[in-house]
Amino acid sequence: MKKYLVLLWLLLPLPVVVLHFGRGQQWLARDKAHSFIVQAQTLEQQQNWQQADRLYRDAAKCVGSGEPEVKLRLDLAQVRTRYRQGDAVAAMDQMDKVVNDTGFSAMPVEFRRDARELAGRIHYYAGWVMRLEGARRELWMEEAELARQNFRLLTEQSSGEGAKDYAVTQQENLEAAVLLQRMSLYELMAKPLPEEGQQMGAQGLSEQMGKRRGQRGKGKQPGIGEGEENEPAPGAGTQRFQPGEGS
Repeated sequence: MKKYLVLLWLLLPLPVVVLHFGRGQQWLARDKAHSFIVQAQTLEQQQNWQQADRLYRDAAKCVGSGEPEVKLRLDLAQVRTRYRQGDAVAAMDQMDKVVNDTGFSAMPVEFRRDARELAGRIHYYAGWVMRLEGARRELWMEEAELARQNFRLLTEQSSGEGAKDYAVTQQENLEAAVLLQRMSLYELMAKPLPEEGQQMGAQGLSEQMGKRRGQRGKGKQPGIGEGEENEPAPGAGTQRFQPGEGS
């Protein structure tokens, strides 16, 4: 009997060890990731985009592939922080991964809307800056067209879902993207570039985008999603992204 009691006593730490190296490590990683995310969100509010981006990356490393929804949310957060730093190319590359992820369609509608709208804004301001830089028409037009497609998709989907106010906002975004394609360079130069797009300036964006397009292969555009067509949208307005409007 004494022998069995000694054996039982020796085995007592085993569940603790298993917990520590198994599920316990997952809990610790989640706690650490949550701490990084909270700090990053605070830094975002302070517009400290660089440090926020670093913490979101650290959180993503903690989460790994075991939490696909959390990983996608962190990826989108990094798109946002990189865009706000003016790194449009990195933001676009990261956004392509988000919208092409196999789990994207299963994400909540609010997440998908946020991702599509952010993608539209990035392409919109990239097209604006590239026009001012004197980029080739095919380069800046590709960005303006990608913005148009994202905003059109959001307009149609939100209208079908009964989100009328959101649909109106995206319709205005859509009209602004069409106007960007149609207005002359002189008209564009007469408009002050909103603060949201100013971060992309003085970084040689046109040259970077030219290289990016070459790496993808000429004529190949990033995917937009199911149901999007390439027909020009009718009409053009000026309500959205007005001169002087911030983020």
